[in-house]
Amino acid sequence: MNDEQIIDLFWARDEKAILETDRSYGSHCRSVSKRILNSAEDAEECVNDSYLRLWQQLPPEKPNSLGAFLTRIVRNLSIDRLRQLGSVKRGGSAITVSLDELEQVTGRGSVESSILADELGAAVDKFLRTQSQEARSIFLRRYYFFDTRTEIADRYEISVAQVSVVLSRTRKRLRNYLKEEGLL
Repeated sequence: MNDEQIIDLFWARDEKAILETDRSYGSHCRSVSKRILNSAEDAEECVNDSYLRLWQQLPPEKPNSLGAFLTRIVRNLSIDRLRQLGSVKRGGSAITVSLDELEQVTGRGSVESSILADELGAAVDKFLRTQSQEARSIFLRRYYFFDTRTEIADRYEISVAQVSVVLSRTRKRLRNYLKEEGLL
């Protein structure tokens, strides 16, 4: 079933929408959440909470990409859950390493709240649109989906060293861009 058909089920308030969403996006959502939470049980709970949130938001929302819309919900709920559990302070998951790397760009503590700020988020989005497809994809895999460098290298069939170089250069360009925009 495609996204449009699933969204139509949500709009019709047909409970089959949840089942079809899980069939299409369940494994992806669990993977994103587990990467953040480092716990299959907590990830499963966040995914279920995400389906409820999706049910509540469709309608009135009608997203262009159900997958992207749902991923954002899962990611945000998982980060909220991580904060509740206090795992960020204990260094309990891949998100800690990724956020530490981004803190070097902003030069501020608590990047998890800075990066979610509307102004900074819009600037990062605008910056990423100016980057090559490769740099943008690698950046998003690392800092949005929290993939490891090895996973990114495998996905794009490049070396781990090349992933590190692309990330380092992209962070440096982002830092310069944010300075030019007056956000640093």
